[in-house]
Amino acid sequence: MSYRMHVGALAASITFALSLAAPLDAAAQARPAGVQAQPAGGRIHSVRRLNTRYRFTPPVRTVDALKTTMSRANIQRDLGTLLDQAGLSSIRAEVIRNLTEGTVTPTTIAPGTTVQWMAERLRGRPAVMRPARWDGRAPFRAHQFVIDDRINTYTFVVPEDCGNLTLVTLEPSREAARLAAEAARAEAARAEAARAEAARAEAARAEAARLEAAKAAEAAKAAEAARAAEAARAAEAARAAEAAKAAEAARQAEAARLAQEAKDARMRPFVAGYFGKQQRQYDATDPADLGIDSNPVNRYGDPLIGVKFGVAFKMSDKWSFNPAIGYSGNLEENERSSALLDAEVAYNFGKAYLGSGITVWDYFHKDITTLGWLGTGGFPIWKNDTKKHQMDLSFEWRQFFDRGSDPDVNYMFWAGVRYMFK
Repeated sequence: MSYRMHVGALAASITFALSLAAPLDAAAQARPAGVQAQPAGGRIHSVRRLNTRYRFTPPVRTVDALKTTMSRANIQRDLGTLLDQAGLSSIRAEVIRNLTEGTVTPTTIAPGTTVQWMAERLRGRPAVMRPARWDGRAPFRAHQFVIDDRINTYTFVVPEDCGNLTLVTLEPSREAARLAAEAARAEAARAEAARAEAARAEAARAEAARLEAAKAAEAAKAAEAARAAEAARAAEAARAAEAAKAAEAARQAEAARLAQEAKDARMRPFVAGYFGKQQRQYDATDPADLGIDSNPVNRYGDPLIGVKFGVAFKMSDKWSFNPAIGYSGNLEENERSSALLDAEVAYNFGKAYLGSGITVWDYFHKDITTLGWLGTGGFPIWKNDTKKHQMDLSFEWRQFFDRGSDPDVNYMFWAGVRYMFK
């Protein structure tokens, strides 16, 4: 016998002796599943290494590798054998679909995790090892997918290192539980709606009875009121004659008062104070004499404080003509302070007013004097009914016609209070 044959026989004898002496857990360390496909007495197979000679497929460390491997005809045949052994033939098509289409998510299995079963190969044939526990030193990475057939929910993983299809958990169908809960909620809602409808019907009957009783009581009350009214009619006739005389006297006095008020309201002087800003473009005649050398057309935004005096001439119950003069003090460049003349026509709504007209702005500086459109508005914030004085919150806008092609930089606005005298 040759030297090689002696060595081979000796190695085989040693391996056989160790296999008889080693416990189940030690045998499992040499492969990713136990030696027995179905251990007796519910013993748990301890799996400590993956990618051994008992692996179900070569490593499938990417989704593309998983799809390619599981699309092979022989692998799909062996998957069917595994699922038949596990009693899961009914979900064979769904398992293969998830694996071949790659509808999986990445996950890890921690040491100490017990699974329902794990696939392996014994003498090249597919087998199911159940139950099993991962006792490796570190978590292993795997592809995970879940199947719910409305009876059970199955959570599967495929380790990246060996392709051993593994059923991690088997639990009652989550989807069936969700649908049952939805059906229960719908039934409860229908019952609640029925109770609410019954309550509404009962309330309607009670309300009808109450209205009928109230109607009868109202009829009795009306009859009693009619008798009382008839008894009082005679006395009322006497009082009416006296009241008519007094009313006529009061009417004449009110007419005289209103006539005097109308006369007083035809001309009402007013004074107003404002705060706001102006936006102007100036050319070489700019009174502040700024920027002429570098830019002959400048624009400036300056804060203003102003005062205005005028008279409101009443043209009708709603319309008034309000000419005014005023002065606008420039808080940034005193040389740009302006005098103004306004011709405003206002419409009075009772609680507010709106006006429009023409303004002459900056008429003390003849080279930059400009006409402009005047828009006004306001509403009362205080009145003295005895003296007929009134204070308004007032707003004014002026759009200057000079350099009208640039309206966004040739305007001013301010707001303040206007005090109207009697």
